[in-house]
Amino acid sequence: MAINREQIRNALAETDINYSYYLDLESGNVERVHDTDPGDDTLRNQIFEGYGDRYRYIPGGNPDADAAAVQTWLEAEGLA
Repeated sequence: MAINREQIRNALAETDINYSYYLDLESGNVERVHDTDPGDDTLRNQIFEGYGDRYRYIPGGNPDADAAAVQTWLEAEGLA
């Protein structure tokens, strides 16, 4: 599985507090979930059921996130 580092960088850089981001370890892609929209309930529940095993939370709030920030996050999660 190839991890989409650009999607991780975008998630790390996100500043909209209404969304949470999770790396899907099966696909290598990042899932964007609205924290309160009932339309995202199915995905949110799937993520919570697989959290830690299949999904990893990506904290946002770093608008200056770069490749080094992605690498640091991957290492902290034990993925690099």
